[in-house]
Amino acid sequence: MRIEEARWIQSVLSRHLLAGAPGGVVPGLRGVALNLGSGTRKAREVNKPWIHQMTLRPLADAGLRVVNSDLVDGDGIDIAGDLFNTDIQDRLRGLTPALVMFCNVIEHLPAPLLDRVPAALDAIVAPGALLLVAAPRSYPYHPDPIDNLHRPSPEQIAAMFPGYRVVESAVVDSEGYLPEFQRAGVLKRVRKFLRLLFPFVRPRRWFSHAHRMLWLWRPYQHSLVLLRKEG
Repeated sequence: MRIEEARWIQSVLSRHLLAGAPGGVVPGLRGVALNLGSGTRKAREVNKPWIHQMTLRPLADAGLRVVNSDLVDGDGIDIAGDLFNTDIQDRLRGLTPALVMFCNVIEHLPAPLLDRVPAALDAIVAPGALLLVAAPRSYPYHPDPIDNLHRPSPEQIAAMFPGYRVVESAVVDSEGYLPEFQRAGVLKRVRKFLRLLFPFVRPRRWFSHAHRMLWLWRPYQHSLVLLRKEG
């Protein structure tokens, strides 16, 4: 998650969840915010501290209990398991979360699982609850551990969830590769250019590196959609 994404999320959650009643929770839902694909505590608080500072901490400060879930267990992960496993779905659904966050996970799923995402999330989200989905719109290849290169628009994301109402959506720009490249030292920049000459050495990493060069002069873009389940 880029800081610009976190800033947009902080803004929309402040308007649609945190305002009003304590915790902004819809009657019948518990004060839980479920963060799917959360990564470890270090990833959220050290590597990209704006994730914690701008999206998760405001939820906790408003009285919601933030539950972090990811495929593999680790420090700061409350529930570990496969989202497509029905036992895990049952456990997550039992939290009755007022908010489910599914940020920058879609592009890291094997392609055959993409069609199963709406049903898996719908099995967790209760009527009246919010679902926040973020995905890259214009962004280089970045395997973690894979990248299926799926780059949906906000409209495409919304179409995945026909039983949901769009609360807010946007394409958010963030800085492209040039500022990151400029912050590197001279020697590192030279190595990056020389690396382009050797595509057959660790080709997946080479492609990730070379692909970023397409964003030297244009911003990265991110699709963000806040939905509310009807019913």
